[in-house]
Amino acid sequence: MYRLISKDQADKILNMLTNELREAENVLSGKIEWKPLPEKRESKVYAVDGSQGKARLSGTIIYTVASFAFGNGKSARLVYTNAMIYNHGISDQIIRLQMETLENKLGALVGTDEHMILMDGTLTGSLTRPPVYPESVRGITTVMNALGEKSLEQLIDDFIHKLNDHYEELERKLAEKREIREFVILADEVVDEYSEFYKAMEGYTYRDAPLPSNLRKLKVSLITLQEAAERGETIEDVINRYLSEYGEEKTLTLEDAKNTIHVVLGYLEYLYSLEKLLQRELIYIAKSFYNRKITSKLGISAVDVPFLDAYLLKVYGEELPGYYVIYDPEKTEEKKKIAHRLPRVLRKYFPTVQEFIEKGVPSAYIRTMKGGVIYLLQSNRTIGGELIGKLLWHESSGYIRPLQRAHEGVKIEQKMFKAELEALMNYLKRKNKELRVFIKYGRSPLE
Repeated sequence: MYRLISKDQADKILNMLTNELREAENVLSGKIEWKPLPEKRESKVYAVDGSQGKARLSGTIIYTVASFAFGNGKSARLVYTNAMIYNHGISDQIIRLQMETLENKLGALVGTDEHMILMDGTLTGSLTRPPVYPESVRGITTVMNALGEKSLEQLIDDFIHKLNDHYEELERKLAEKREIREFVILADEVVDEYSEFYKAMEGYTYRDAPLPSNLRKLKVSLITLQEAAERGETIEDVINRYLSEYGEEKTLTLEDAKNTIHVVLGYLEYLYSLEKLLQRELIYIAKSFYNRKITSKLGISAVDVPFLDAYLLKVYGEELPGYYVIYDPEKTEEKKKIAHRLPRVLRKYFPTVQEFIEKGVPSAYIRTMKGGVIYLLQSNRTIGGELIGKLLWHESSGYIRPLQRAHEGVKIEQKMFKAELEALMNYLKRKNKELRVFIKYGRSPLE
């Protein structure tokens, strides 16, 4: 019988994992305070989840992003469908950013202040979500240099004013009907209103070069980046300073200028949605993740949960429910800053986002039932008995039921997208036979 792994290889893997487990048990001993779960406390919640469906049609991508909220009140849904010219490495990131924007928007708007908002994933992931610029543009520094800081701030001020009105309109519509499918992503709707900005950027000359080459020449060390961070600089600032001296000279086309402004607007809309969401009481729950907050501190080159699980089993003799607070910024002077940095020009517009980037995110591991899996829990509030007690009100058999229902709700959107896509294909074929080529060579990567 043909085998991919020999007995010697299997034994080698066995020994490696056994040694790592023993090492983890030794260093974790006495350092983990696994607290018993508190009593359940009655609470109201809305759980929010998002989904995306997309199909590539010979250079064009058609996609739908959606968010769905389920909880103590009527369910709500935001849906956005669009098409764009497919750009490898950028389009997928833009779609994900828009999906998360819809999740944040719905979480910020749904329910009342007495509702906790449950989110699938991590807050640290949301704080580190970067914009993705066209390949020829390094980032918002290019925009600031091309327009000038005052002109860029004028653009930001104007768009945030539009976002204020946009949120008021969404809130009004959600009160009338619980499903909105039009005008839910503002940046795509208004980009042409900022033509004076991207036309002013056309012809801007700047220096650029392939990033890996720059990094090799620059020899960026962790010390260099740490010193830059202490000066309030981002990695982007360091690279741009180098590019201004050594990079290849390029001229910004009108198309790239427009795309760049479009990305800036989309990123501003995302940050605005996160800023609004952070005004609510939030709990993020991650079911699958790779975290090294404990093991890296103890010098173990492995992810936390398998070793924490094994350690708890050895100490208690069973997979005991409980929780362990990994990080509480209110109880330590050593702040665990988020690796990502907001560009300086944006920090004053999103103070709450900036606050959590600077101080880090309250985090804990939790197992809600005997024998259950361990989840990563994050919040914008202190994690303790009160917060966890309110979360446990919605737990059943180890699961947080509202999050399950929210996930089931967004799955409906994916099924509908496939049906709508088939209808669109048939419509295109009927209206213009030449468009059959898009259908013939597309759709294979339906996701």
